[in-house]
Amino acid sequence: MMVRRCSWDRRQRARCSRAKRCWLLWGGCLLVACGARSGLDLESLDADPAEELGLSPARPAFPEQGLVPATNFDDLQRGCVDIRRRYTPTPPTVMLLIDQSASMNEAFGASTRWDVLRQAIIDPEDGLLAWLDDNARIGLTLYTSLDGYNRGRECPLLDRIEVQLGDTDSVRQFYAGSEPMPGGDTPTGDAIDASVANLQALSADPAKYVLLLTDGVPDTCAEPNPQNGLEEAVAAVERAYAQGIIVRAVGVSPAIERLGLQRMANAAAGLPPDLVFGVDAEAQEPLYADTEPRALAAQLKGVIGDVRNCTIELGTRVGGSRALEGNVVLDGEVLEHDTADGWSFVDDDTIRVHGSACNRVLGRGETLEVTFPCRQPDEIR
Repeated sequence: MMVRRCSWDRRQRARCSRAKRCWLLWGGCLLVACGARSGLDLESLDADPAEELGLSPARPAFPEQGLVPATNFDDLQRGCVDIRRRYTPTPPTVMLLIDQSASMNEAFGASTRWDVLRQAIIDPEDGLLAWLDDNARIGLTLYTSLDGYNRGRECPLLDRIEVQLGDTDSVRQFYAGSEPMPGGDTPTGDAIDASVANLQALSADPAKYVLLLTDGVPDTCAEPNPQNGLEEAVAAVERAYAQGIIVRAVGVSPAIERLGLQRMANAAAGLPPDLVFGVDAEAQEPLYADTEPRALAAQLKGVIGDVRNCTIELGTRVGGSRALEGNVVLDGEVLEHDTADGWSFVDDDTIRVHGSACNRVLGRGETLEVTFPCRQPDEIR
């Protein structure tokens, strides 16, 4: 029997590019069914249909995840949903990779880029570290260089607190006592490579992230001047992705080059770097830091929030009018539709969990189930 690939519409391909793929054989056509991207473990399949056919499925964006597929193509067409997620008990790993170049001392809102970012991370009540404390293994790396490799210097210059769990005080104290390097450069690609190598040397985790915070156009250790290191930084993000490590880049300056952030954001999702947010449906949104520390802290929590995500892509068009037909159950508790601590539709194939239920998903929740019965295609609105 000949197996062929189907052509899906642009939006569906975009969805698949950010989700683990499972392979379904229907009518002689090899299809890809998409599920939600998340830092969660899902029930795994007993056998991969693609392997049984002697095929090699595409590499998933998040190798630690699984997907419970629809039983057949008709289910995808009829809006059938049966998602069961079991959250991993092992905390993810997050390496904070922070630009220590001299320009981080420049004005940013009512303070400097360095001080606004530092406050957003170390604040004991609202900061990123306080939020991550029990939910992630956390490390911190400050990076810069002094004229790259010139005069035989070491590059990149890295000042690091190794990854650890439940001891954010040492990370906080280390960062609180650090300042930008006078005359420091921005070898971003080299620093990403070094951070990825550090994370790869650790034990296997369900998710590993590098949270890159930078204010300038990258240079390289080989060429510190001029700043021609953008493509090297993008390539480093792509290498990280190929090893199962996701790099989230946040621009700590309103003047930072949008193209650079755009290309790194796309590469972190396994997408072509030249896609443009707002033009191409698949493109990732470039991330710019808020100038107010508390607002910036909330932004950073959102960047890492997809380790345990309150937004669930259903993988098929359900239709918001069917809300009362669905069941969303968190740790055995049925969540109500359109309530502050329940769930709601984002669009026809995406839902979001809210309030205290979202806090449980992001914290110590163990299982989430989302089910919708099948309907005929003309019944789905």
